[in-house]
Amino acid sequence: MVFSATWFLLKEEGLLAQACQCNGLTALRRANLGDKKGLFYSAFFELSIGFERTLKLVLILDYMARNQLAPPDSKTVEDYGHKLRALFDSAKAICATRGVTALDAFQPDSLPIAILEFLDDFAHPGGRYSNINKLTGHKHQAMADPVVKWGEIANRIMSEHATPSQRKRAELNGQLVSEAFGNAAASLISDMNQQQMGVARLFTRASELDSAARHAIYALVTLVSALREVIDSLCDSAWKASPAGRSGMPDVPDMKDFFQFAWANKQYVMRKRRWP
Repeated sequence: MVFSATWFLLKEEGLLAQACQCNGLTALRRANLGDKKGLFYSAFFELSIGFERTLKLVLILDYMARNQLAPPDSKTVEDYGHKLRALFDSAKAICATRGVTALDAFQPDSLPIAILEFLDDFAHPGGRYSNINKLTGHKHQAMADPVVKWGEIANRIMSEHATPSQRKRAELNGQLVSEAFGNAAASLISDMNQQQMGVARLFTRASELDSAARHAIYALVTLVSALREVIDSLCDSAWKASPAGRSGMPDVPDMKDFFQFAWANKQYVMRKRRWP
């Protein structure tokens, strides 16, 4: 079968979005304190790009479905820049117009939207270049340190979403280390806010961040899963919009295939360490 240039471009964009999201989820699952702290930045970079490209695919597919498969001009998507929340709001508006309910469950105070807003802030130059901007005195210094902010999100997750057994396990890890080492060990590792911790607190905090990452990843996977449903609906509309008399050369791939990794089974997601 022969495919159009548009088909190949959409396919490549789908692969890009998939890779960024999977790399970001894997990095977030592995990130922690000490020499693993840098993985938080990797996760934030990949996830912010992955969601931006996925949401822009929603805009493009909607436009194509309304315009006999003609792609939009660059201004249609360029004007959004890296503003993830604005892109998400536009995706919700598209869903409302088309009667698609997949995004209705994501309310402003929900954990997936809180994380998306954090990634929105990170995507701004004041977030991505936070460390360099502070070093150089750049004007973009409005955003709090991204790692510090993530530590606050982790605290919220442990308070509102972690199970009692997960909170107890984190405390127990610190207690066991304290009993085993007493004053015979010291820690040089700092928390997310650069505050140095004792050995017991270090093990408690590392366990908290691990549990928080699992819940955060599940929240993000539910969002990707919902966006997959939106994209599937838009692809169906785009296929139906193919003008009469076309040669039959496909213009739109089955874009949901790029997001099949995001199945929101909580037990499965909470165990998974590598994506896809």
